[in-house]
Amino acid sequence: MTIDYRESLEKLNELLSKSQGHAIDVELIIETLISENIDEELKALVKLALESNEDHITMREMAEGIFNLFSWREENC
Repeated sequence: MTIDYRESLEKLNELLSKSQGHAIDVELIIETLISENIDEELKALVKLALESNEDHITMREMAEGIFNLFSWREENC
């Protein structure tokens, strides 16, 4: 699956604007960046990565991490 990173980031920015500062479910962020049909395994991997990170990360860092994890899995599975 090919991802249009620019389009994905635009969709994420729209989601952030609509949320008006309220919390957004991690699964919704993943679906916005990658695909609504993304499998549960990738969602679980992203959640594990976020839970294991003790540092505060920005939305940009989260998006890059999701893209990188998706790319890594596509190349290795």
